[in-house]
Amino acid sequence: MTALHDTTCDLTTVVGIPVLPYRADGSIDDRAAGELAARLVDAGLGVLTPNGNTGEFYALSPTERRIALHAVLDAVRGRARIVAGVGLDLDTATTEARAAVDAGADAVMVHQPVLPYLSPEGWVDYVATVASAVPENAVLPYVSSPIVQGAQVTELVRRCPNVVGLKYSVPDPVAFARTVHETEPELLWIAGLAESYAPSAWQSGARAFTSGLVNVAPHLSLELLEALRAGDLERISRLQGTIREFEAMRSRNRSADNVSVVKEAMHQLGLCDRSVRPPSSLLREADRSAIGRMLEGWGIAA
Repeated sequence: MTALHDTTCDLTTVVGIPVLPYRADGSIDDRAAGELAARLVDAGLGVLTPNGNTGEFYALSPTERRIALHAVLDAVRGRARIVAGVGLDLDTATTEARAAVDAGADAVMVHQPVLPYLSPEGWVDYVATVASAVPENAVLPYVSSPIVQGAQVTELVRRCPNVVGLKYSVPDPVAFARTVHETEPELLWIAGLAESYAPSAWQSGARAFTSGLVNVAPHLSLELLEALRAGDLERISRLQGTIREFEAMRSRNRSADNVSVVKEAMHQLGLCDRSVRPPSSLLREADRSAIGRMLEGWGIAA
């Protein structure tokens, strides 16, 4: 389990979720995707999750998910840990998990199933099936439902020792703290709701957080990580204030504009096109102007 232990240690950081740029015809711009991944690693990121939610996982075809993964792998192989996002039906999730590790991914992040009828026991079976398909590689489940609690996480890790951490994305700090407390094995807990929830999650045991903001301003995310590690409450508060409007815009209407806000900011910085796939949509002009003001306030406007 040494390799799994080493991978887990490397994941105690900012986990960047790269956006996926498109060409004018709507196809994936794999060259740009690689360049953006390299930009993140050059900025100091050590972990990337291609095919995460900020990468519009659910809007992609199987072929497009493969292209997205390989674009990132080819660009930063050996320079960063790659945690490939997989999910959907069990056959797709297990097949893509095996393909990802065969291609060179270090770990797999298992999206929470999107079926309308999710039971706690069924969640354990789902993740365990995927984890068992890649027994030598680290697996990180993504939890966004409060019905998954410490008992289920404990059972999952008992069945699958390669489940070394968990990305928790329920917007309830009390539920997170309770789940950590109720889970018997030691895990890497990742604050899956990014910078906004990272400070409260840190108090309950998280030692990593995911980030979509990092696509725009990696220095802010990395500074927050440094402040959290140092327990610098004043700096944490200042950074939270700096990003509050941006993250609030992303989370409104049940995160309808999560990706759109990030891509709009990147478009204004000349990094990629603002286009997103339905059911996401482009921002209104007033929102675009607000993002421009934020970028100026951060000192990174184009």
